[in-house]
Amino acid sequence: MRARTYSMIGAGLFALSAIAFLIEFFGEVTGIWLLGFDWFIHELTELATLCGFIIGGAFIFHSQRLLRRRNDEVEQLLRAAQGQFGAMVQAQFSSWGLSEAEQEIAYLTMKGFTVAEISDIRKTSQGTVKSQNNAIYRKAGVKSRTQLLGALIDELLIEPSTGSTPETAEKLS
Repeated sequence: MRARTYSMIGAGLFALSAIAFLIEFFGEVTGIWLLGFDWFIHELTELATLCGFIIGGAFIFHSQRLLRRRNDEVEQLLRAAQGQFGAMVQAQFSSWGLSEAEQEIAYLTMKGFTVAEISDIRKTSQGTVKSQNNAIYRKAGVKSRTQLLGALIDELLIEPSTGSTPETAEKLS
């Protein structure tokens, strides 16, 4: 069963147990019994309520363990994807023939830093950053920061239906 199913069953058992508990509690406190059963039935109801709380708690605990395990798997896959994305970006920068300094500026540009911020981070003049940005755009065959990001994404995307890049899919059609 899925974690959601375990959670729903556990919550349902908790709700039923809580209702039974409140009915019993109301009767014991006020002396007004909503259900006119003898003592043995009331004891069985209290025992069933206790079992419901315990079983419901076990279901909820199990669902939390499943969710935690799934979350760990997703985080591990995300870290792997981030590493692969970084490697793919690095490979694309290399295929464009960017120098190490240009690659660093391209990364910072991709992250959305301004020319002034990049110059502060790299401790260089804004003119140097602008010059390197122009070299990056020229080598990538684009004219702006937006086009650079678009070109990079376009190069890295794989068509879901064919498993090929957009350029390959375009050539096939």
